[in-house]
Parts: sequence; structure tokens; C-alpha cells
Amino acid sequence: MNRPRVVVLMYHGLYDGERELADIDAADRPYAVSMAGFREQLDALRDTGIRVIDPRQLTRSVPPEGGVVVTFDDGHGSNHRLAWPELQSRGWQGLFFVTSDFIGARRGFCSWPQLREMAQAGMTIGSHGRTHRFFDDMDDAGARAEFIDSKSAIEEHVGAPVDQISFPGGRHTRKQLALGRQAGYALLHTSAIGSCPARPLAWGASVPRVAIKGGTPLPQFLAMARAETATMLPAQLIAAAKRGIRLGLGNRLYHALYERVAG
Repeated sequence: MNRPRVVVLMYHGLYDGERELADIDAADRPYAVSMAGFREQLDALRDTGIRVIDPRQLTRSVPPEGGVVVTFDDGHGSNHRLAWPELQSRGWQGLFFVTSDFIGARRGFCSWPQLREMAQAGMTIGSHGRTHRFFDDMDDAGARAEFIDSKSAIEEHVGAPVDQISFPGGRHTRKQLALGRQAGYALLHTSAIGSCPARPLAWGASVPRVAIKGGTPLPQFLAMARAETATMLPAQLIAAAKRGIRLGLGNRLYHALYERVAG
């Protein structure tokens, strides 16, 4: 029997109708989830008794039965317009990682007043870097600037402390984990596939997540939410193979090929 686990679910943009899907950048569409699919997934969590954990509890008091944490990357406008109301209507909290340079500046992304409204309603706003550059392409000075500048900008505009970050593309070096801790991040979220024991995470922990895509079937979603080995292990093997290819090609060429396939 599997011991209770905590699974951090990673979403990106949501869309309501084909027109909204078409407005999402081609490279991001594989990660875009329809509103019908998102509601179905949230309802399934409720109906099967899988707890949705407040992200602020991760370093404090994790329920012994485990559960999931709902996170979003980038700061797409649908986070405020579509995701937040669905979570709020169920009395649940989410964690929204935003790229600070995109906020109020990039079409289709959240504004600072929207993020402030979400934070005041109990949502957690975290950092997704300042520019969305891959951290493992940066030197130490560049990484420090991304950590510190994004944190400062979000705290100034949102009015709430920022102590969690997710790495764009999940890409970082081991040293950058230490730099992030030095910058004041209590948790550093990756894109490594996995789960955590159902207990408070140590300060400065590196946190695995599970990506939810537009084509994720509901049975697979629930299996991942339960951290079932039969579903997690194949996904981890595929991710390891992709990582090997990326390391061989380098970030720039790998991402260019990804965008070509996604488009």
C-alpha cells in the first residue's frame, strides 16, 4: 500500500472555447487546459476525497493523508479570469508563479491589480523569474538578479511576501538552488516529476511537480494526483530521456525544436 504523498500539480493557461485557445502562443498550447477539463479535474479531486492543500502549509502543517497543491506557471490572464474563481468557489487556495516582466506588459497576461486581488483573497503569488529565461543558461550574477528582482517586484506590487519560486522550463543548476535559498526562497519548485512525503517540507527544499496538459485523460490525472507508481514511473522515464536529449542539444536548439513541433 502506498504511503500518503503530496503531489504538486503544475498548470499553465486555461481557455474557454476554441477562440481563446487560438490566442495562446503555439508553444504553450500543449499545456493549455480547457475550462471543461479543469472543472472536471477539480470535481474529481473533490469526489474522490483527494485534499487540496493550501500552498502556505507546505513548510508548516501538511495533512497526514496527503493531497495535492494546485500551481500555475507564467501569469497568464486566465489565472485571474478562470482559475481563481473556480478555486475560490470551492474554498481552495492555489499558488500562482508569475514572470514579473510579463505582468501588466505582455498581452494576455495578468495585471498587478489582478494579482493583488488574488493575494488578498488568499491565493499565493510566487516568482517564475523576471524574464522567463532558463536559469541554467545564466551565470551566477544573472541568476541572483532574476531571483532578487522578481521577488522584489512582486512583493512591491502585490503587497505580500514571496517565498516560493518555480524555474522556467524547470531548468536550473544545483548551485542555483543554493542561490535561491540565499535570496530568501523557502521552496524552489522544479519540473522534475515526482511527489513528496505527507509531512512539512524543509526550508529551502527542491519540490518536484507533475505537469497537467490539455490532453491529460482524467484517469491518468487521478493516478498522478494519488502518486501511483504505475503512472509516475513511466512519466519519469520519458522525462529522463527528454532531459538527456536536451543536455545533448542545449537549451536553445532543444526549445527551437519543441516550438516547431508544438506549432
